[in-house]
Amino acid sequence: MSSLSELVANIEAAVAALAAAVSNPDFDLSLTDNELHEGVVALHRAESVLSIGSASVLSRWDARRVWLPGGHRSAASRLSLDANLSVTTAQQALRRARSIARLGRTAAAVVAGHLSIDHFDLFARANQPHRYTRFAEHEHALIEQCRRLRWIDSVRLVDYWCQRADATGNGDPAADRSERAALYASRTLDGSVAINGTLDPIGGEIVLSELHRIERQLYLLDRSTGTERTAAQRRAAALVEMARRSATAPAQGRRPQPLFTVHVGDNTARHLCELAGGTVVAPSELAKYFDDALFETILFDGPSTVLSVSQQRSFTGTLRRAIAARDRRCQHPSGCDVPAPLCDVDHIVPYSEGGVTSQFNGRMQCPTHNRDHARHDLGASPLPERRADRLDTFRARIRWGFPREPDDPLDECA
Repeated sequence: MSSLSELVANIEAAVAALAAAVSNPDFDLSLTDNELHEGVVALHRAESVLSIGSASVLSRWDARRVWLPGGHRSAASRLSLDANLSVTTAQQALRRARSIARLGRTAAAVVAGHLSIDHFDLFARANQPHRYTRFAEHEHALIEQCRRLRWIDSVRLVDYWCQRADATGNGDPAADRSERAALYASRTLDGSVAINGTLDPIGGEIVLSELHRIERQLYLLDRSTGTERTAAQRRAAALVEMARRSATAPAQGRRPQPLFTVHVGDNTARHLCELAGGTVVAPSELAKYFDDALFETILFDGPSTVLSVSQQRSFTGTLRRAIAARDRRCQHPSGCDVPAPLCDVDHIVPYSEGGVTSQFNGRMQCPTHNRDHARHDLGASPLPERRADRLDTFRARIRWGFPREPDDPLDECA
């Protein structure tokens, strides 16, 4: 059996050979686009496999406390010094190494190419001490579901699993996200202000929605005036504009209400919910907003047909919100993950070509895919039109009102 030093030397030799090949001026000419793409994907998979191997070795280094000699304060301190890493990177590597003993199936799935190292870290975050037993029971099922999902949906699935795995069904009581919310603002020596902080998901949704809205206004203004600013500079200006508008708002002015789109289904109404941007939240986190909230019901029959949208007075565009609740993200066939709140709703068959304004001919697309003619998927077909009568609506309301218990508890997370 090869020694560890021989294995590391082989890896270094392979990486050196790859670097030499890429530096060859004829490298690009020898590959088709498909071969280049497949090579890039294969390299990232190999990087995930190497990360698992590195974590396995590091876990033994940590368990034997090899880092103790020399008076180092911690394992991360020693690893950071000798490997010339930042302390943050060293700490992340050690967290991964300390998780690998309890995530054997997940590590094997990464080595087999079914999952990435990001999935491993996602599972490690979920596998906290109070969930060890439940995670061991469901690890294989989570792997099987996540290997078929896009990354963003895997995150949502695991977040839902965490909610259901906790004893109360209301999230992790030891890590209440609203209690961890904090903001720090300090003035620097030159008079500038440095801001850093963390908001809970719902508070963050409120702030980000308004920040994105004002940033978009500033972007359009910059484009019309020829002003050049980075996105980060516009966000900073948008934050100042938010404060200015708040300070100059009339004392008795009517405050608009935020709208939360909370997605629930037949089997999930009591436990699962997520904001329009896809962030999973616990029902208990919504409770403090109920007194000021306005509720809107969008009733679906299956994954794509809107049966009815409830009437309410304070917001317009019920059809838009229904399509956003249905699509959840940009519907471009490339698999774009831009969430619905940042997307446009537009006709699939253009209105100028006889396309009707209906749920079946409308979809969410991000500004890039909707407005850039070169990237827009021209020729897409509308959803099959299905007329919904009052009986359809009544049946769907009955199904929604009397949830069935799923055969498999993981069905609630799917």
